[in-house]
Amino acid sequence: MALKAYSHQEKEHIKEALLTAVLQSLAERGLIHSSIDILCKKVGISKTFFYTLFPSKEELILQALRYQQPKLLNYAQQLMNSPDMDWKDAVSLFLQNCCYGAKTGIAVLSIEEEQEIYRSLSQESFYSFQKNQLDFYTGLLEIFGLPKDTIDPRLFGNLALSMMMIYKGIPRSLPFLFQEVAIDMVNFQINALVSEMERIKVNNQKLK
Repeated sequence: MALKAYSHQEKEHIKEALLTAVLQSLAERGLIHSSIDILCKKVGISKTFFYTLFPSKEELILQALRYQQPKLLNYAQQLMNSPDMDWKDAVSLFLQNCCYGAKTGIAVLSIEEEQEIYRSLSQESFYSFQKNQLDFYTGLLEIFGLPKDTIDPRLFGNLALSMMMIYKGIPRSLPFLFQEVAIDMVNFQINALVSEMERIKVNNQKLK
């Protein structure tokens, strides 16, 4: 059987559909339910054609996380521009929605998923993604009114991601943590992080 010939525009649409599908799968069910076979079936392509678009599932996931970043920046900017919210409430809501990714459709990797993907990456791909992450957190802090000379975006990224990953890991990966207070834990951590960000923001404004 002859392979179907796809136009450049069709390939781009299929790529976008795959990126969207894997983000949705990661947010709702996790990496274990994001096999190439499942994703290809969902989008309506063959596994052979998949490999003409992406070299591996891991590279697809990294590209999907990159694809998600501008959407998150736009969402953060919308919250900052909202006349109905003050600064602290807007930042808190952004972080809450990232933590509760299964409900809000925001993909966050679990501890095991990060380890699985990392083992399959070249060092070049890993460092490229790390730089991309740094640019993302830098841009996010700037939207929040915190330029990188006021708070290290790497520190912010570590604090925000660890909070999200711990919440996602309860109870399957972290069974000794108390599941019944997981939401209270997230709220406490967000309040602490946002309060410190607010203190830094106010101090920076006083210095101007």
